[in-house]
Amino acid sequence: MTAISRPANVILVEDNQDLRKELQFQLQHAGFAVRSANDGIELQRLLNESSCDILILDVNLPGESGFNIAARLCDRSRLGIIMLTAMGTLDDKVRGFEEGADLYLVKPIDRRELVACINSLYQRLHPSNPRPTSGWQLHINKRELHAPDSRCLDLTAQDLSVFSLLLEQPGVTRDRNELVTHLGFDYMHFPEGRTNTVISRLRQKLSKFSPDLRIMTIRSRGYAYVGPDIELI
Repeated sequence: MTAISRPANVILVEDNQDLRKELQFQLQHAGFAVRSANDGIELQRLLNESSCDILILDVNLPGESGFNIAARLCDRSRLGIIMLTAMGTLDDKVRGFEEGADLYLVKPIDRRELVACINSLYQRLHPSNPRPTSGWQLHINKRELHAPDSRCLDLTAQDLSVFSLLLEQPGVTRDRNELVTHLGFDYMHFPEGRTNTVISRLRQKLSKFSPDLRIMTIRSRGYAYVGPDIELI
């Protein structure tokens, strides 16, 4: 995704030391300013020193749970909260959002998806940090994707429906059921193989047009667009 003018200041709260070090290294390598904490007590010490833009929370923490921390901090102005946890049931996700999470991500997660989610949430919360335009445009009515070099790619109605859904939240995984419903079908009676075919054809069409236009498959979860920002016209 296109970089923003000031990288997000991130605090990562994770009690697994090896995972915490790995994630911190990956996020720092991606350009973020990252501090980390083992639990809610260490987190509070870091917040007392200075605030952060994005808080990444595990749920199962020693002492205060990530759910409780999110509920306690969600009223802070322009603080983005991402739950990153192995607890992936629907009830867990619903509770996470009810407690104040902006995004709920399930481990394991690809570094590129996490980076895209941080950038997307940060930009939404801090619109005063404008992104430089990428030059990519998706013309909905014409069903055309325009590249910065003026090339044009024609899309089918099915391509447009799937691609526009993925572009609503770049970097965020959209599950199979969402895609099928967005296409106007009942996901209970829509073969999974057909969904894979729809995505595969769109992915091939986009990658042939430009290798930067990437749709990631998040195994057992769904699909996410990871590429340059595209303006919807």
